[in-house]
Amino acid sequence: MDNEEKLTFLEHFGILRKSLIKIVLLMIVLFIPAFYFRDLIMELALIPITDSLPENSKIIFTRPIEGLSSNIRVSFLASFICTFPLIIYEIWSFIKPGLYENEQKISALVIIIGTILFFIGAFCCYKFVAPVTFNVLINEYSSESITALPNVSDTLGFLSSIILSFGIIFEYPLIIYILSKFGVTSSSFLSSKRKYAILISTLISAILTPTTDIFSMLFMLVPLVVFYEIGIIVSYLTYKERW
Repeated sequence: MDNEEKLTFLEHFGILRKSLIKIVLLMIVLFIPAFYFRDLIMELALIPITDSLPENSKIIFTRPIEGLSSNIRVSFLASFICTFPLIIYEIWSFIKPGLYENEQKISALVIIIGTILFFIGAFCCYKFVAPVTFNVLINEYSSESITALPNVSDTLGFLSSIILSFGIIFEYPLIIYILSKFGVTSSSFLSSKRKYAILISTLISAILTPTTDIFSMLFMLVPLVVFYEIGIIVSYLTYKERW
């Protein structure tokens, strides 16, 4: 990074503004085909819960506008997921001017790894965690007098929140790498705070998977702890590389 190339606050704000505009425009463009194929996307999105529903149960909506709003929500979620590679790129482009030239060369790798990690996390949640979670929530608390008729709006809200949470959790090693590049954290600091990290990870897992099923919680807790340990290794290698 050259002193002559340092940007003012207004220039940084201008870059951030352009990045946000690009992201919003792409989401709008992708939203159009997503809404056109909304029935297919909705069917795919609800598989984790429809496979867990009792025989005579179905997903319902109770307000006239709820059907439309739910289709808009699932279309928006699909467009957001497809826009995620651009989001990673724009975030990296924003912080890249603060890096040295040799550090800027890894930008393509950061974008690729960040995108892959997000989609792996989202897929693991969709394929494994969400079905177990919904199965416990629906079947464990149903009885002859209580029948599950899930509300589509609440179901989509809960499903999208845990899927996005898992996608972000899988970004953890990459975040540690970037912070280590800037010298914000180090492997020794992360190692010394391991017990607190495990405690916080346990609390996060319990909050984001509010079921009595320990396996659903472990599906989120294990990646958090594993990625924390990976983050320590990544931080060590990154910090060593800096010096």
